Amino acid sequence: MKKLLYFSLLVLLIASCKTDANSEKNKFDFDGITASIKPGDNFFEHVNKQWLDNAVIADDQVGVGSYSFLNIPQKKLLENILTEVASGIHPEGSIEQKVGDFYRSGMDVATINQRGYQPIKPILQEIETIKNVSDLMNFVTKEISTGNTSIISMGVSPDNENSSINILHFGQAGLGLPDRDFYFKTDSVSVAIQKAYQEYLSSLFTLSESKNAANNAATVYAIEKKLAAAHKTRIERRNVKANYNKMTVASLNKSQTNIGWSRMLQELHLEATEVDIKQPAYYKTLNSLLVSIPISEWKTYLKASTLANYSDILSKDFEDANFEYAKVLYGQSSQQTRAQLMVQKVDRQLGFALGQLYVKRYFNEAAKKRVLDLVNNLQKAFENRINELDWMSDITKQQAKEKLYAITKKIGYPDVWRAYDVKINKDTYFENVLALNKNQYQYQANQLNKAPNKDRWGTTPSTVTAYYNPPLNEIVFPAGILQFPYFDVDADDAINYGGIGMVIGHELTHAFDDQGAQFDKDGNVKNWWTDEDFTKFKAKTQQMIDRYSSFTVLEGLHLQGALTVGENTADNGGISIAYDAFKLTEQGKGNTKIQGFTPDQRFFMSIARIWRVKTRDAYLRNYIKTNSHSPPVWRVNGPLMNFTPFYTAFDVQPGDKNYKATEERIKIW
Repeated sequence: MKKLLYFSLLVLLIASCKTDANSEKNKFDFDGITASIKPGDNFFEHVNKQWLDNAVIADDQVGVGSYSFLNIPQKKLLENILTEVASGIHPEGSIEQKVGDFYRSGMDVATINQRGYQPIKPILQEIETIKNVSDLMNFVTKEISTGNTSIISMGVSPDNENSSINILHFGQAGLGLPDRDFYFKTDSVSVAIQKAYQEYLSSLFTLSESKNAANNAATVYAIEKKLAAAHKTRIERRNVKANYNKMTVASLNKSQTNIGWSRMLQELHLEATEVDIKQPAYYKTLNSLLVSIPISEWKTYLKASTLANYSDILSKDFEDANFEYAKVLYGQSSQQTRAQLMVQKVDRQLGFALGQLYVKRYFNEAAKKRVLDLVNNLQKAFENRINELDWMSDITKQQAKEKLYAITKKIGYPDVWRAYDVKINKDTYFENVLALNKNQYQYQANQLNKAPNKDRWGTTPSTVTAYYNPPLNEIVFPAGILQFPYFDVDADDAINYGGIGMVIGHELTHAFDDQGAQFDKDGNVKNWWTDEDFTKFKAKTQQMIDRYSSFTVLEGLHLQGALTVGENTADNGGISIAYDAFKLTEQGKGNTKIQGFTPDQRFFMSIARIWRVKTRDAYLRNYIKTNSHSPPVWRVNGPLMNFTPFYTAFDVQPGDKNYKATEERIKIW
């Protein structure tokens, strides 16, 4: 079961001004350095401690700072756009009309509250008519196309073994808590989350006028726990080959008669003779549970799933119930404004329409060319590092370089914008969401059995993020991240290479992390390594796992090295590649100080600043359990303790807390 819990995150905005080596104070300066904390003891705090001590997390946020938290000023810019277009009159079917009227419909809280849960009553009534497993699966299947997913998770993307064609992939599903492990932990924090979640389920039943709300919630939780027992852990899901299992629909029909695969695909108007079952144990268990669990209990489960799925677009009492659960899970103490929530909703459902308006107003086109230059420079630096590796054979090096230069680069925004063939009405918020859900489903379905759409983006242009996509062998840097502290056209190279340069290097390295390394230059899962080289590579990634597993985040809470190994590999490689590329610039070759700091020092300090984040402990605990990235402090200190040029730049010596002897410094790429 999905929970639509969305949070935006506050960031401190810094006044803008042009860089000047002689300027007393500008945004590129490094103020607030804590000299009493040695760089070799904790470089993250050396640079950021004063900021951390003074930063205040707003009551309606779970954190403050950069990276994903930098999306808050982005949301304010988007809110400005939405307020503007929602107040105007635009041609029917235009981007402005669709975006503006969707926003208006969601801001009409009076109508939304008046309707209560009436919009989903027909769905709940339909559930009530279910009499057998066939009826149950018909309902589940039909609802997939409207975005009301429950026990089936389906997507369309390239075939792992033939990336030139899109196929259907089915993954584990059915849970309401963030991860399967939450159902089985017995520590006090986990028990409190389990209790809050069950109270949330009970509230949903009460709000929908169901009898025996607490008993119903217990029934739903018991079913979810059975489904969770069949789920693979997040660490197990990192195994690319184990999570690709191509099966014929005919064989699935025979082994899983209760699911009824052919009937399900026919109902969804999808043609496939083979599909990828990413986690077979889940679907085997589901097939059994469909008959071992009474239909009456499945009906209760589907009602809860439907209520939870739509809770964020129903009346405020549903939104409030959702938030009470969120307070325990993430530590957020007050709700966000309706405008904040609607900005996120528009970005999620009409993101590329809104993205066009954002780019026109706020994106600096000069950034696109400058960043492309950085990407090209980092590719050259990465090639040099590959050539110098002492653990890789020449034949594997050649394959690695071919993959490196085959990477597609997407910067700023799509060359071809996605169109939304949907009618939006300013007076019907719920119906607008359903129309967009159906449009999204059809958009996915239209990709099936076709070559991947290489113009397609996996994130909206305004989002502060970046990613590498293995099946398409592409790196993507949206307009949102091409801003300070990551990038500024007026910044010196040390700032930009330590900022966006590190991010670029990070994404390039993902093509060669524990997962990316299993895909060839064409995006197919294929062994392009010699056996000896891959064995050495695995040994080095194990060193990374062991090192990061020793890091403490909160009292009694360690990093999961096996979960974060891909991101940690990318962080370590990203810094190394960015530094080598920086040393090819005029500033990097010289030693001219700015604000008293050498070019190398500014490079490393820029890295520390781009991960400047402060979060609530509840949020951080959930993050460590469910996120494949290390928390910010270890995205800085972890890689730097392995990187000798950092030791030189800040005179790190034996006895410093994060000092590692040369032979202990892990180097993969």
